[in-house]
Amino acid sequence: MEIFTKLQLPVVEDRLHGPNPAVSLNATYYEGQRVVYGRHSNSTWEALETLIGELEGGTAAAFASGQAAMFASSLLTAGRLVISEDTYVGSRDLADFMVKNHLAQCSYVTEASLRTPTELTGLKEGDVLMLESPSNPLLVTYDIAKLAQACHDRGALLAVDNTVATPILQNPLSLGADIVVHSATKFISGHSDVLAGMVVVADEALAERLFEVRAVVGSVIGPVEAYLCYRGAKTLGVRVKHASESATELANSLVTRMGRDAVCYPGFDEDLVGPGRQQSAGGALLSLILDSAARADRFVSELRVFHHATSLGGVESLAERRSKYSGEERLPSGLVRLSVGLESTADLWADIEHALAAVGV
Repeated sequence: MEIFTKLQLPVVEDRLHGPNPAVSLNATYYEGQRVVYGRHSNSTWEALETLIGELEGGTAAAFASGQAAMFASSLLTAGRLVISEDTYVGSRDLADFMVKNHLAQCSYVTEASLRTPTELTGLKEGDVLMLESPSNPLLVTYDIAKLAQACHDRGALLAVDNTVATPILQNPLSLGADIVVHSATKFISGHSDVLAGMVVVADEALAERLFEVRAVVGSVIGPVEAYLCYRGAKTLGVRVKHASESATELANSLVTRMGRDAVCYPGFDEDLVGPGRQQSAGGALLSLILDSAARADRFVSELRVFHHATSLGGVESLAERRSKYSGEERLPSGLVRLSVGLESTADLWADIEHALAAVGV
């Protein structure tokens, strides 16, 4: 099945300035206009929000960072934030921070519970279940449609961090999810030069609440950052296509060399492709598992085309050992996350082969 079915992004035109939105640097507006103050809206944000909203099939709001977007999502209802244990470490840090500072009630669910949605008996009306699919960095995929139904049966909402899959590979709202979150710092902006976040919802009441939360909390994106995000998102489809094809080839080559158990990649999970284009195949992120932290550190140090840095989703390929970070101790000590960029696949594989040979693999 052709998985890159939405490579043509919608064009959001500013009729006065041409195909790119103007960067609106207004902190306030004249009396009588539809916006009173710069914390409530901005025409540059609106261009980005229209574009991402169309890609995800809902109403989008832009935020100052992925963390700000995640925090806003947790405030959309009065219930608990119930978060997957294998979701992004920053999301878990946020949940722990909110509990520690009495800002919200939060609890965790296991991967096993998410695999069997009927076991999510602890969900209550008003709760928000937050998960990431594929998860980062173990790249586990979940059946979003079944989890959405399980949430709705209990009066809860389902929020999906769609950063890794991107709107090109997966549209959680069309699978029944209520909230979609992106760290737009990653694939959406795509050039490692912007901090930004996005939240997308399908329900009008949730959308009103979302914009209210942003205005009151003040976690707004700057207009220049919004413009850079918009510009990066224009090439999202072709970037994801190239990087995913490279990552699939690299993952298969690594399995041939190291064995299936040493490689994490969504394409090896069960097929979950459905009307919402939930994808178990493809994606630009993969992880390989070496037998020790020392060997993983040496492997990363030997890479020359992959850069040793955190983050993902940029045009450059990045590598890092994840378990060295606080909160990631649950991971295999030798797990190396690879974010595949736009370099030649052959060059990337030659780089990996060189580093593996250097560590005796």
